[in-house]
Amino acid sequence: MRERPGETISWWQAVRAPVGLMGLACAMAFGGYLLTGPAQVRAEPAAAGIAEAEQIGRALTATRPPLPAGMPTGRPARLGKPFDALTAGEIGYARWLAVRHQRNPGRRVDGSPGYEFLSATLPADQAGRRVAVTSYDYAANAQVLQVVDLAAGTVTERSARGVQAPPSETEKIHALHLLIGSPAAAPIRGAYRTATGRELTSPAQLDVNAGALLNPPATGDGAACAIDRCVTFQGRARDGVWLYFGNLAVDLTARTVRTLS
Repeated sequence: MRERPGETISWWQAVRAPVGLMGLACAMAFGGYLLTGPAQVRAEPAAAGIAEAEQIGRALTATRPPLPAGMPTGRPARLGKPFDALTAGEIGYARWLAVRHQRNPGRRVDGSPGYEFLSATLPADQAGRRVAVTSYDYAANAQVLQVVDLAAGTVTERSARGVQAPPSETEKIHALHLLIGSPAAAPIRGAYRTATGRELTSPAQLDVNAGALLNPPATGDGAACAIDRCVTFQGRARDGVWLYFGNLAVDLTARTVRTLS
């Protein structure tokens, strides 16, 4: 199922896929943040309608609230057993507690205050009923892990630089927007123009997978991605023409496109 951009969709749509993959996510602890997970940014206005293109526009320009609209934030009447799949109510309550107890003001990819939410999963060392809320703080240029104890209502927080969880949908849209407008992407725009007869100007024109850059080069322009939040892409135009993104990474910390050598 394809993801829709930003948090303008219902909060449950935004977390439904992580809940379905909870058995796999249990294996991810703080030291295992380097997993990537492709997620799609798609929709050509002519094919999927103007509404979806407008959602992408809002993801690039609108300030988001700290939590998605409609997400339940109250303590669930019943909590699951240690390794039961997380319920919608548990995820909502965990995210609410994480926002209330965040250690720093933080900054998200769109410049708004707060942490950029990435995932809510069961920690590998589960005890009681806890949720690992992973986010990114662009102000500190660090990934943040908040372990939420649902029964006690408490949160422990730690952060680390140079570790990269899969990007959020909003991060993907911002990264793709920066990439499309970059001089470094001239070959991609040229290939798109040759294949489609149209100019590439919007993320809505592409169907791509995005992931965090896990193995940045030791030297050259891409070396900054050893610390900075960098995103890479693979995919195609909406009409099926494959495009090559392999030598470029979008540095969301520095808001620039880097060439990997």
